[in-house]
Parts: sequence; C-alpha cells; structure tokens
Amino acid sequence: MNTLFLEPGILAIHTQVLDTQMHQHALMQLTLPDQQSTLAVANQAPVHNMMSLLDANVPHQLTMQQGWVILIEPSSPLGLQASKLLAHHDVVTWPLKAQDNHSDNLTDLLARVKLTYATNSATYDAHLDPRIAALLKQLNRCFNHDCLKPEHWLAKDIAQSLGLSESRFLHVFKDNMQLPWRPYLLWRRLMCAIQSLSRGETATQAAYISGFADSAHLSRTFKKQFGITLRSAIACVKKPTS
Repeated sequence: MNTLFLEPGILAIHTQVLDTQMHQHALMQLTLPDQQSTLAVANQAPVHNMMSLLDANVPHQLTMQQGWVILIEPSSPLGLQASKLLAHHDVVTWPLKAQDNHSDNLTDLLARVKLTYATNSATYDAHLDPRIAALLKQLNRCFNHDCLKPEHWLAKDIAQSLGLSESRFLHVFKDNMQLPWRPYLLWRRLMCAIQSLSRGETATQAAYISGFADSAHLSRTFKKQFGITLRSAIACVKKPTS
C-alpha cells in the first residue's frame, strides 16, 4: 500500500495513531480518516469521525487512529478548487462512508470530496507570473533528487536573478502563491526532508540536504509546523520491509 505521495503542490501521508498538538501552518489540510478521528479547530466544536477540509493558517489539533492527511498549497490548481469548497469558511466536513476506506490511489482519495488532481506541470504554472513559474521549476528539481542548498534561495539573490528589487519580488511572490516567500521556502525544505526520509536516509542526512543545522533543528521545526514529532513522521514514511 502506498503511504506517501509527494508532488509539486501536495503532500499526502497515510498515518496511524496520529495525535498532534494545537498548531497551524500555511497549507490547506484535507483529512480522510479510515477509523476514529477528532479534529479540534480554534473557537469551534470538535468534529468527530468526519472527512474535513481546513483552510490555511487555522489553528487545529488532530487525533486520528488511521487515515490520510493531505497538505495542499493554496495557489496550486488543487488549492484553488479547495478554496471554492471552503467558500470563506475555516473548515468544511463530509460524512465518512465505509466504502471510502482503504484506498491508496490519490485520485480516488481526492474524489471523495469532489477534488480533481492533475500532475500536469503546465496546468500548475498556467496562472502564475512567468518569473514565479520559472522559480518553481528550479525548486522542483528536489523531486528529481537534485536539491539546491538553501543558501541559493536568499530573497535578494532570487530577486536579482529575476531582474526585480527584493521588495518587488516578495510582493509578486506572495500575490502569486498566496504565501510569503519565507514560509513557502520553509514548507519546501520540509518536503525535501520528508522525501529524504522516505528514501531511507537518516534524520541527520535529511537535515543536511534540506538545509537545517542538524536533526534537532529539523525536529523542532517539524513539530512546530505539523504538530507531530519527526520520529512520528519517519514512522509514517518508512518503507515496509519485504
């Protein structure tokens, strides 16, 4: 069974016994439980045993026995679809149906809430400023195991390479991606770390590849962003032995 999907704009992990602290992040979150779950959203009554779509930057806490957590970039084609489903609400929910359980096909998983996923990069870039689209193609080299170290991603250097002032670059990036540059870069670095872990590399190696000082720095950052420990994440993406 597939337990991890990692593509531009989306990270999907199948987890067991997930129990996060209250946290928030810059991504939309789709939760598809297989078994019992509770989603607590700030200033709202907890949601039990329901599929849910959560908007970006909403404080939340998730307890789930087993199921999928899918993180979505707001500006991606999938994120734009999700935004329409949310219709300016912090969270929307759907009843959990028994026949929905146990799928490991990403297209089928997203279809449960009428989301359509396409891996066509041209579609992903179509609505972006060409300069931002070109920047994302550089960042996406990580998906081919060709990560560039974070020192190449200082805003002032990127702005210069794009023929923009730093302030103009930061404005254009946020306008296109619906995220400021620094939180977005942190998200991409964490994706890089998860991808490294999924290949069987150690936390120390993953930290180095993704530009963190050490595994402790990576672990602290991971827990702050996602509400779970790095050890729990490693358990989620660890490949089964044959």
